[in-house]
Amino acid sequence: MYTRVESRFWQDEKMRAVSDDARYLMLYFLTSPHRNIIGFYFLPLPYACFDLGWDEKRFHKGLQELLQTGRVKYDADAHVVFIQNYLKHNPLENPNQVKSAIEKLEEIPQTQLFQDFLAVLEQCEKQFVKPLVERLQQRLRQPGTGTGTVTGTGSTYAPPGGAPEQPPKDPLEQEKQPGEQRKRAKTPADDKLFEQFWTAYPKKRSKGQAEKAWAKLQPDEQLVETMLAAIERAKTSEEWRKEGGRYIPYPATWLNAKGWEDDYRPLEVINGGRSQKHRGYPQGEDDYSDFVVR
Repeated sequence: MYTRVESRFWQDEKMRAVSDDARYLMLYFLTSPHRNIIGFYFLPLPYACFDLGWDEKRFHKGLQELLQTGRVKYDADAHVVFIQNYLKHNPLENPNQVKSAIEKLEEIPQTQLFQDFLAVLEQCEKQFVKPLVERLQQRLRQPGTGTGTVTGTGSTYAPPGGAPEQPPKDPLEQEKQPGEQRKRAKTPADDKLFEQFWTAYPKKRSKGQAEKAWAKLQPDEQLVETMLAAIERAKTSEEWRKEGGRYIPYPATWLNAKGWEDDYRPLEVINGGRSQKHRGYPQGEDDYSDFVVR
């Protein structure tokens, strides 16, 4: 896919005011191999660190600078990045692109940033964008879009280093949640299935968070078999083997992101050595519209 980036990016006042790392990170968000047609996509921190060759501390520092500019927003719970003016400079041009945008929207986990995306779409007067707006409104009515740790600008977001403000929950949703939790009581079989997953998963971190994610999914035996097979494939991939497994997602992150659906490519061996080919995980004042990136 192509992304338009204006050469004036380098003269933009906000970009000149941030560090070199923050500028580089902004270019990464605009041209990331995980990006999509709407500039709103799933990007866990390990994916970005792997692509950039950065550690987490360096990534967080650059991200916090960009959040202050208002150019991007990031949902740390859903691992989703939203480029505020992406569609302004890379607009949807026809119904086929809107259809593709809807497909990309389905790949995004439930996030509070759906509301920000809707605000951008509502500024578009093109009628063929209406199906995307309608689908987004449907997603907004689903659980998981009203709360979360979202960093960016605005009164409902957490300032850097601060605690997020939580919007009030829908009373109907509050009444619904206990019933949802009583749907199926936890059984010894559930514990056994989780232990199979935990034993197979190579990065054993934050087990409590992983158990919460597991309880939310309530996977059956068939899904667990799919997960275990995906973990074995992932163990042979370049992403998971680089630097001794440093970029393997935490178990809870992998579960919440449905990591078993990712496309894991085994590390290729060419002429007796490692291939450098890398395939990533599933994929005005800031008028960036000249520089085209494929």
